[in-house]
Amino acid sequence: MQVIIAGAGEIGRYIAEQVSNDGHDVTVIDHDEDQINDVNSTLDVQAVCGSASSAAILVKAGIHNNPLVICVTGNDETNLVCASVAKKMGAPRVIAAVDEVTYKKSSDFSYNEHFNIDELISSEMLTALELAALVRNPGSLAVEHFAQGKLEMQRFRANQDAKSVGRALGDIHLPDGVRICMIRRQDEFIIPTRDDQILHDDLITIIGHTDQVMQARSDFEGRKLTKRKVIIMGGGHTAISLARRLRGNIFKLTIIEKDSERCLELSNRLPTVTILNGDGTNLAFLEEERINNADIFIAATPSDEANIMSAIQAKNLGVQKTLVVIHRPDYAGLVEKIGVDKAVSPRVVMAKEILTFLRKGSISVLAELGEIEILEMVVGGEEFVGKKLKDLKLPDESLVLTLLRDNDLVVPTADTIFQLNDVVLIICKHTIHKRITKLVTGRN
Repeated sequence: MQVIIAGAGEIGRYIAEQVSNDGHDVTVIDHDEDQINDVNSTLDVQAVCGSASSAAILVKAGIHNNPLVICVTGNDETNLVCASVAKKMGAPRVIAAVDEVTYKKSSDFSYNEHFNIDELISSEMLTALELAALVRNPGSLAVEHFAQGKLEMQRFRANQDAKSVGRALGDIHLPDGVRICMIRRQDEFIIPTRDDQILHDDLITIIGHTDQVMQARSDFEGRKLTKRKVIIMGGGHTAISLARRLRGNIFKLTIIEKDSERCLELSNRLPTVTILNGDGTNLAFLEEERINNADIFIAATPSDEANIMSAIQAKNLGVQKTLVVIHRPDYAGLVEKIGVDKAVSPRVVMAKEILTFLRKGSISVLAELGEIEILEMVVGGEEFVGKKLKDLKLPDESLVLTLLRDNDLVVPTADTIFQLNDVVLIICKHTIHKRITKLVTGRN
């Protein structure tokens, strides 16, 4: 595929390298001649010097070859204009990187629709999603995020003392937006029906809206939900996005921020979060604030050095788990060798998201769980379009989990009617993959 990347900064360069390594023909645009010369000398891509929002430069970069256009300059406005112009000039798919404030849609305005942009993505939001997944799941069981954080999958073991264990699933009231998609019982994989039961020590996979998955999980684990203390160092967009995803009755949040004016702003925007004005790299300050009582410490400032230093100090003070944001991905492995539990790179998560867009077709395998897989499919089959869920002739050992329509995520009921180009998640056995594909998409 032809790919144009606007922006030769850290994120643009990293994405260009990864996309090129994935076998795509890449052209990079940047107005900085030094950056372009560096790209030419170090990466196996084409490079064009000029303004990414210029139609003439886009023509020079090959816009008429129907490329995917990815706009990741350091300026939101440039990204929006570049993506909009590229779309108008015939690019079949355009992606623009913006910060979290722009990314969050208001109820009466959509930047996607206004600028005719297919996807708006935020490195802060994606980094926060990655961190939130690590916070919510301290154990080793797998977790996947779908629909840009609207949907979460968790696996855990059932406990015989839990209120929903030993009861038929049809008699259990799950939170709205949550579904049990698989039970593993020793060597047996079960896609459950309403008559199945969860038994002690079953490995359960549930999927649903992120806000409700944890509540559903407690009904099968039998553990009383106790608040876990999470401390975030740094009050930038990533910290705000993370705090919004961790609020509720499960986490007690504290943000440490050096700038006193920023602290006032944070206290207004996050009224349920404790805001501390201080230096998170200062050992005396950390001791004074009893950081050792925290369950998780997350360093999310723009400085890799400050993040590493504060996380190591928090670990030495007795914090159970430390996470850091690292802007240089080559630091990540080193950081984890010196005592930090996990490093998350905005560049890496952004590149991973973009590669996901590139690899998507009408069918994607999102997760494999033994002999079972979760498929993302675009509805197009005549036996699916216009049909209610209860009227579909789905094969045994398959289940429709969720439906994504116009960015709205729904866990379908029996009376849900599927429309052309709906995106559905379906769990099924490997052995019926082809039958499900034919039914949903209409393709062999």
